[in-house]
Amino acid sequence: MISQRFGLGNVDWQQRINWEALREKRIERANQFMAKYGIGSAIVYNHDRKRYLSSLWNHPYSRGLAWNFVLMIRDAGFPYVEAMEIDEKRVKEDCPWLEGRMLNHDHLLQPRPGRYKTPEVANKQWSITAKQIKKLLKKHGVSELPLSIDTCSPYLIDALREEGITVVDGNAWIDECGMVKFDEEIICMKTAAAINEAGYGAVYREARVGMKEHEIQGIMAKAIYDAGGEYIEGWVVNSGDRTNPRSFNWSDRILRPREFLTLEACHVNWCGYKVCYDRTFLVGAKPSDLQKEIYQTAVEMHARFQELLKPGVTTHELAKWRPKPGENFKTKEQIQKWRASWSNHL
Repeated sequence: MISQRFGLGNVDWQQRINWEALREKRIERANQFMAKYGIGSAIVYNHDRKRYLSSLWNHPYSRGLAWNFVLMIRDAGFPYVEAMEIDEKRVKEDCPWLEGRMLNHDHLLQPRPGRYKTPEVANKQWSITAKQIKKLLKKHGVSELPLSIDTCSPYLIDALREEGITVVDGNAWIDECGMVKFDEEIICMKTAAAINEAGYGAVYREARVGMKEHEIQGIMAKAIYDAGGEYIEGWVVNSGDRTNPRSFNWSDRILRPREFLTLEACHVNWCGYKVCYDRTFLVGAKPSDLQKEIYQTAVEMHARFQELLKPGVTTHELAKWRPKPGENFKTKEQIQKWRASWSNHL
């Protein structure tokens, strides 16, 4: 178990996360997995993967669409990143480890895949980018090795192949790279969990009958950002009839007495590490016998699921093995009968 002994800030009297060491360890691990998969370089668009490799907090635009990429070259240190002239001075001050790795469009043109261009303009721009990439790969001696891409415009793939570069899928190696966490990363995830819990604590204190679902969302969001969360990627806020079947959104439905309220702040983020878990509340009354049975069932399901968590077990196996109700239960007796069958799942 990795203990969480400190908070979000930094002090002189206690050894906390060594960010410089963690950045170096992530780059070292990335190089190991690039070598394992036989690739010499990688174009990475995914927002979280870019941060993993560069420790640069990218603009939120790139969370929802392919915006710009980093160019990771094996055994060459930190990746090359885009540095627009308006941002370059600030990035140099904030991220000194990226010295010599910040390139403007004169050296690494980054057309926006999601922006309108005529085919003629797109071909021309991506051709320039491919030539600039080829030059960098030659500089580091990896131009003959495959280059991986996680997501991009087809124009870029065509342009890279025109330059004689072998293009391969870039998702598997970096996903496997991040599967096993360093101790510091576990602490980051625990910190993100504590921030998430601050949101649930605020809901516990402030939610009441007569509020609307989106008001509950607002209470939780404020508490999460006040606690130091960087962003929240999504929401599920359901009450009453909307909890079963669940709805993957929130509404202006009014909370009424003796209703379940379910919440999920999706991917609460701190320093690039995320947690996502649900909580269920009962609004303004004591629970009925059926509600007690439902809640106890959920608690026991969680305990059984924890028993399945062992090193080497995949999420696919967990999804297959976990207890799953086969029907929408209406009575306490139906739930108890199903619970008696759980041994078949373990």
